[in-house]
Amino acid sequence: MKTSRRKIALIAAGALIIAAVVIQAGLRHFGKRHAVQTAEVVLDIYHPDVIIDSEALSRLPRDILRVPLLHDVLTQDFVDYYESDSSRLSAEGALRRLAFEHQLDLREELIRRVFDEPAHVLLWRSPDGRPGYWIMSMHRNGLAKLLQGLGAVAASDTQLSQVAKLSGEVPVYALRLAVGRTVLFAAKNDRLVVLSAPGVLLDADNAPVGERAELVTTLLSGHDDAASAFRLEASPAALKGHRVAVSANYLSFGYQAFFSGIVALRFDFSSTGGAAASWQTSALIDPARLPQQWNGAGLWRALPASPAACASLPVDWKDVAGLLGNVITGGPQAAAQISDRLAGPAAVCWYAKSTLVAPVFIARLKSPDRPADPALKTALAGAFGEVIGAYEVKAGKQAGYRRLPVTTQEQGAGVTVWQRPVSARSGTAVAAKAPFGAQLAAQRYFPVTLALAHGYVVFSPDARLVDDTLAVLDKRYPALADTLAPQRLARTIVTLTPATAAALIEREAGAALPADQEPIFRNAARTHLTPKLRALAHYPPLSLSLPADLPSSVSWVPVEWHFDRAGVATASPEGDAAAQTPPDPPGAGSD
Repeated sequence: MKTSRRKIALIAAGALIIAAVVIQAGLRHFGKRHAVQTAEVVLDIYHPDVIIDSEALSRLPRDILRVPLLHDVLTQDFVDYYESDSSRLSAEGALRRLAFEHQLDLREELIRRVFDEPAHVLLWRSPDGRPGYWIMSMHRNGLAKLLQGLGAVAASDTQLSQVAKLSGEVPVYALRLAVGRTVLFAAKNDRLVVLSAPGVLLDADNAPVGERAELVTTLLSGHDDAASAFRLEASPAALKGHRVAVSANYLSFGYQAFFSGIVALRFDFSSTGGAAASWQTSALIDPARLPQQWNGAGLWRALPASPAACASLPVDWKDVAGLLGNVITGGPQAAAQISDRLAGPAAVCWYAKSTLVAPVFIARLKSPDRPADPALKTALAGAFGEVIGAYEVKAGKQAGYRRLPVTTQEQGAGVTVWQRPVSARSGTAVAAKAPFGAQLAAQRYFPVTLALAHGYVVFSPDARLVDDTLAVLDKRYPALADTLAPQRLARTIVTLTPATAAALIEREAGAALPADQEPIFRNAARTHLTPKLRALAHYPPLSLSLPADLPSSVSWVPVEWHFDRAGVATASPEGDAAAQTPPDPPGAGSD
């Protein structure tokens, strides 16, 4: 049956009507403010983890490489990564498409200026630990024409839309860069603010979150209330270079109880246009939370010489007692029996004879010249026995949680040592060489050791490091203090021996990438990592110190870098890593 001309005409007319309805619906959709997919980001808007002020963000990676040590350790990829970052390339591509399709008068150099303006950036950590959420504020200068053009096309573009309004009827636009990647931006007068994700500003209903909208509004006016968390003002008006401030909470991975007196670190780069341009380091110090004004001289006199790295920790012992009280039976009261007897800072050191996972920790007693009271020894023994240990399936036939017993040794007057073997594939000792090896669940183990000696508490997963420290306290082994400048001994907070550190890292990388299991990664490490470690090994030992006089209130103080030119490292990490450390003291183990 043939279709009549009249029916064909009716069908065609109906199709045209349907097409017109669909087109009109689309125009209405893109012609009004519409929502974006938003999951509110969890962050403390007035306490960012990092603040960056920069004359030009695109130059920041290259200026970091002006530090000679970093220039030799980092590669060109460090710079190229930010030049070819997917988000930056997506943003550039989106701007070019908008300019082409909507016939905006955007020259190529203007698009490049978007990424090369003076900027003030606030960053917060994302769930993966990176500073993945950010808000960037800048003078829009040459961007004014671009922003006006984008605002005009937002009503009819699928990639650009208006999603909200701030106080004063300031529109907020969303620019979709890729699937699951959208940035927001708002502009007012000569200011532009860009947000890394909709959830930084909007809630699940696409409404601005109160205090976050307030912060964006203040940024649009040229102020920053969040910078007060770092005792900083907003971006300096005539900044020449860069300023990077990082919270100690972020650097310590949340364990700020061990860094309570440090609020933040700051790195300033002064761009003078010549070779004199350099980085300066500062620390934001809270003197009220610094134990004994952060004097580490006593610790350096007790630690063995030639460490790969050492750091002094201004520990808040009351906070530590709270952490310890959560894992021992006696709770905070039992933990206080230990913490109340400790004073001043603690220290942690890594040595090439051991591993990265087995440093040595040391702390001083409040009365180091007095013999340790029995209550302290009982508390230490109880805490060590409860906290240290792992399930050993072969450890005896008794029911319950099986662990090897804790051994206690009295090594002379005022020296008590507790030790428990703990099975681990990455342990520092070989199970076959131990008399209790048949009871261990792995081929290696940690001889975890705690010692109370001569006014100090010493702990390490590797018994050899505790033995070395006891030898120093007995004047049988050289101390770290013997290699540091006497006038800076009390204020030294970090010391690093690049040759020893390079040896340790190279050996650890080789152990983590066995040739028969990880040939590809091992070859990559040999090609890229090893040359950098060898370059690092030729640097002399260095240390960081604070000024002799610290402020009476929360303030920024300079951190000085010192290279020991007299002790330039000549050893190469090509050889045996253990050769970079002094010989074992009498009686020390060698597993």
